Amino acid sequence: SSIAGSVYSLVCNVKVVDGLVVVPDVVWRMKDGRVLVNGTNTTLTRTVSGGNITLNLTFSPLLTSHGGQYTCVATISIPQISLNVTNSSTVTVSVQIPVPNVTISFVPLGSSVYSGNLINISCVFTVPSEVDSSVMFNNLWIGPQGPIVNGNRTTITTAQSIMFYNTTLLINPLNPSDTGIYWCVANIFSNSSYILAS
Repeated sequence: SSIAGSVYSLVCNVKVVDGLVVVPDVVWRMKDGRVLVNGTNTTLTRTVSGGNITLNLTFSPLLTSHGGQYTCVATISIPQISLNVTNSSTVTVSVQIPVPNVTISFVPLGSSVYSGNLINISCVFTVPSEVDSSVMFNNLWIGPQGPIVNGNRTTITTAQSIMFYNTTLLINPLNPSDTGIYWCVANIFSNSSYILAS
């Protein structure tokens, strides 16, 4: 697997039989059979050297939507003698979701909070634009006494879009037992078997 946002290449090498007059047609196909062409994030480079044809498929940058199966297909067709020979090889591209950026903030601002008041602690996880497929988040708040859930004094809210996940912990009212370190932990995952969680 490779991380979304990196440059990733697939290489197809086809050895041409000595003395063959017809040069094989070599293409990369997606799982649904579509032939890949040069595009915004994909570049095809064909080289012929000696008895080899090489077709490179480069993703730059690699997007999560590029995850899937790709097949290199080589075809020799000579209609005059009704010859049509095809050979293919399939590879799977798995894309790993990069670790998101995390921003933590809290209200009230400042270094001191007081018993009886409230505090909002927000955690925003932002994924890069190369994550262009649907992903899901789940999160866990951990405080001085362990995992935190919705309760009498604690409320956890979440909001999600394609590019970010925001979770907020409200503690109201604060008491001395709330003093300590708080962790906001999130997992990112996808229903696609070609997209790997971070």
